[in-house]
Amino acid sequence: MLEEIKNIIDKNLGKFNINDKVDYSVELPPGQIAADVSTNLALLLSKRLKRNPKEIADEIIGHIKGNRIISDVKFQSGFINIILSDDYIFEKLRTILSKDETFGKRDILQNKKILIEFVSANPTGPLHIGHGRGAAYGDSLARLLEFSGGDVEREYYVNDIGRQIDLLADSVLSYLSDKPLPDGGYKGKYIEEIASELQITNDKLQMTKVKEFTVNKILEWIKSDLEDFRVNFKNWFRESSLYKNNEVDAAAEKLLEKGFAYKKDGAVWFKSTDFSDDKDRVIIREDGRHTYLASDTAYHYNKYKRGFDKYIDIWGADHHGYVERMKGVVRALGCDEKKFKIVLYQLVNIIKEGKKVTMSTRAGEFITLKEVLNEVGVDATRFFLLMRSPESHLDFNLDLAKKQAPENPVYYVQYAHARICSIFREAGKSNDKLQMTNYKLELLKEKQEREIIKKVLFFEDIIEIAVKDYAPHYLTKYLQNIASDFHSYYNKNRVITQDAGLTLARLQMCKAIRSIIKSGLDILGVSAPERM
Repeated sequence: MLEEIKNIIDKNLGKFNINDKVDYSVELPPGQIAADVSTNLALLLSKRLKRNPKEIADEIIGHIKGNRIISDVKFQSGFINIILSDDYIFEKLRTILSKDETFGKRDILQNKKILIEFVSANPTGPLHIGHGRGAAYGDSLARLLEFSGGDVEREYYVNDIGRQIDLLADSVLSYLSDKPLPDGGYKGKYIEEIASELQITNDKLQMTKVKEFTVNKILEWIKSDLEDFRVNFKNWFRESSLYKNNEVDAAAEKLLEKGFAYKKDGAVWFKSTDFSDDKDRVIIREDGRHTYLASDTAYHYNKYKRGFDKYIDIWGADHHGYVERMKGVVRALGCDEKKFKIVLYQLVNIIKEGKKVTMSTRAGEFITLKEVLNEVGVDATRFFLLMRSPESHLDFNLDLAKKQAPENPVYYVQYAHARICSIFREAGKSNDKLQMTNYKLELLKEKQEREIIKKVLFFEDIIEIAVKDYAPHYLTKYLQNIASDFHSYYNKNRVITQDAGLTLARLQMCKAIRSIIKSGLDILGVSAPERM
């Protein structure tokens, strides 16, 4: 819808002798503005052309007013406000009805190959709710990109070697011997559980076997939790495979050859100061041990060699200092940095009985993803974790998520879908002779009906904007708004009436709303129940 309006305006920009791009917006106006669409073009052009914005607006209005999809145009408070024609609105609604659940699916990404690496929690313990946020965001982003024509692969990078794995194995061994827990060691019932299982299954507890058993056990839990969370990875890429295939040293050699690494004091350093870092970073220590940066360098080089069009990394916000360094590595390796995108997500605070729950992974005191799923279910967990931008801190209210009431946002949206399904079941009982193909949308004359239809039409635009901004969370707000409008409308109006024509028209409107809600919930990885 917005794109069509923009195309009409763009065709008339040449009349202002504008050669370069004008980055103006076309959007839905605030509720107090009596219009369907607004644009700030006149304000932007007034600054560039040094002319009165009203004069410019009047010229633009004169050029676009006669278009068949525009009923009226006015200039108000610096914005050009457009009212769409009823013919256009009903025509677009018919398009939605003909496409049903495929409406909004546009080949924006043209089958581009996209690799999304997310979650990638160290296999040192069960997934906690913070990891769940990364999982919900990454999987929903993948679904959004697939809905928009992308060929998406999901990948989990398994850090299965290094100091944290040594510490994990030592922590397990401390439960099987008189040794004290190592400094910074891992605690919790899960460590005791692994130790008990090891004691039963292994006579000789060599360090290598302890590591292998412990990592595989924790990965088994992680995979199970993610599957329960409707997150499935095609690739489980192990860090250890990079060493087995000699890719880590090869990547370091590549940096040395290109002059972006050097040897000093027996170590190999990456010239990260060439890429906005405050100091150069060691990739191979003096004693030959590799740093995390060495593994990550090899891993990203491996990714690029697989030939994707886009590489998306989703990390916790505690990695913010690593972002420019990793971008620098990509550039230093000669890879296209424009293909590389890093998204950071903030922590999750669990709120229970009005209080924030304190968590510590090392101390074994944390709320696991599994616990939350068991308490509130997959749908509420995913929806709540996606209600805010990943860059924003998130308070997850467990008590609210469990409520079967309108104040629970996911319940409110799902109930709108179930309610419409119920309407159709009732319509089937009482109107056996209704011909669903023989309807007249022009009978939908209520102001509230027009507002709902307009929001339904906006679904296509919200998808495009969400793809552009890597923002599946836009859909949670959109779905809440459309559900709220529908519930309000339903409480004031009967859908099944004595007037067969009006009933048919309202059923078609409800069908479109149901289709949009289902598609939106599918992208979020949330179910759309038919009964509640």
